[in-house]
Amino acid sequence: MAIIEGAFVRTLFPTAERPRRPGLPHIGYCLAVAQPLVLVAYTTSRPWPAGTPVPIGVRVFGVEEAARLNQRPFVLRLDRLAKLPLTRDWFPDLASADLGVVAIAPRRLRDELLATMSALLRTRRERLKTLGP
Repeated sequence: MAIIEGAFVRTLFPTAERPRRPGLPHIGYCLAVAQPLVLVAYTTSRPWPAGTPVPIGVRVFGVEEAARLNQRPFVLRLDRLAKLPLTRDWFPDLASADLGVVAIAPRRLRDELLATMSALLRTRRERLKTLGP
């Protein structure tokens, strides 16, 4: 596998408190790869609150869909991004055979997420939070 657009990869996603330093282990979704940088969207296994509308840029993955991506249920936040150098400081599994890649999104899902990201950029750009060095 490779760290490419559409990959779900283990990363040390930066926190709001320390936006320019490696942060907590998370699986991130690679929106774009332009060596030596990767644009990664945040994921969390914390469930989306029941009864709360899901805004543009947030994608909830249930049990079955997450399992097809080798994950447990999760929430993808296209409105929370990080521009990260492709180094072991940010991607600790680069030396492993799988490079930390958990799954590659199928083409249909990649297209859906790209369309959502485009809509978010057109209509809600102010909601985007970008972290990283």
